[in-house]
Amino acid sequence: MPGSQTAPAVPGRTPRWRVLVTRTLIGTALVWLLLITARPLLGGRVWWWVLIDLLPPLVLVLVPFALLTAGAAVALRRVRGPVREGRWLVGLAAVALVVAVPQSGLNLRAVGTHRQPPPGALKVVSWDTLEWHQGNDTGHFYRYLRQRRADVYLLQEYMGIRKDEPVPVNDEDRLRAVFPGRHFATAGELLTVSRFPIKKQTVVEAHLPEPATSWDDYWNIRVLRTDIVVDGTEISLYNVHLPDLFYLGASPFSAEFYRIAADLDHRRTAVLKALRRDIEGNSNPKVVAGVLNLVPGSGELRWLDGLTDAAHSSGSAYPVSFWVGGLQAWRLDWAFSAAGATADRYRLTDPEGLSSHRAQEFFLSTS
Repeated sequence: MPGSQTAPAVPGRTPRWRVLVTRTLIGTALVWLLLITARPLLGGRVWWWVLIDLLPPLVLVLVPFALLTAGAAVALRRVRGPVREGRWLVGLAAVALVVAVPQSGLNLRAVGTHRQPPPGALKVVSWDTLEWHQGNDTGHFYRYLRQRRADVYLLQEYMGIRKDEPVPVNDEDRLRAVFPGRHFATAGELLTVSRFPIKKQTVVEAHLPEPATSWDDYWNIRVLRTDIVVDGTEISLYNVHLPDLFYLGASPFSAEFYRIAADLDHRRTAVLKALRRDIEGNSNPKVVAGVLNLVPGSGELRWLDGLTDAAHSSGSAYPVSFWVGGLQAWRLDWAFSAAGATADRYRLTDPEGLSSHRAQEFFLSTS
């Protein structure tokens, strides 16, 4: 019937909802571009940026990639209305994607790279043990360490927990039984085990404010430098555990959560400054490894400019060292080399349920 027919669409006219959606996507792309452009500039300079850094780094590229795909679909449609908007969306998303890739944790330099270490290279293992073997099978824990067959171990969280407070442990007898003939250096919760003689051990002082805790060294000692001698060459090993990014024990809806986040940021920056000063004043071949609690692309990584990321020799396009629950999306553990030290065949090893951190393994040579 004539009365039941709908009016024909006006040729070339784009539905209003489609224009609105396209412009919303353009706004999203612009905001995302501003966000990732500001990230390396503000990270480590304003404490609240750490809350943005908690995003899984891969999200930084997935969002502009999705926007780029949507923009291409709009721009290629044979309609007059949203084509110009689609081109704007494609342009903004493409720029955002280019800016985001170096911040995303994608390790493109490692693709196809897995160089054989030269003869005589040292095997180094760095691992956050997550409260030592407390709560775990002690035999399993020590078997895991021995199976790494490392010349040098840089271990973090050589400690226990009592009433939610960190406490020191003394496992020296067991360590000497498991690693006979090895040399040990320890300070706070940091433990270095070396097959080679230790010439000197030094705590890199950051002059942090006194915390309200019964074990001040846990908070104040965050970098243990150990100088070892290998075939007449002195090598400096920096065993590092920077303060966390935030405190899970406080609700993000409480003022305490943000007060603690600001304090942790202050402490992390102070330690990084002290570490940088020591590195610059040290001409030895060197390794810096441990739980840096920094995410890829963070502005705080500027303190390690000039050092070579060991993961570039991993062959892995997206190294991940830490997970929460079933989500494996973050790299918080890092290893760097400098001043004639070279890291090869870097890999992250399954901790077999002993920790939420994978162990870092690599071979170290000097030139």
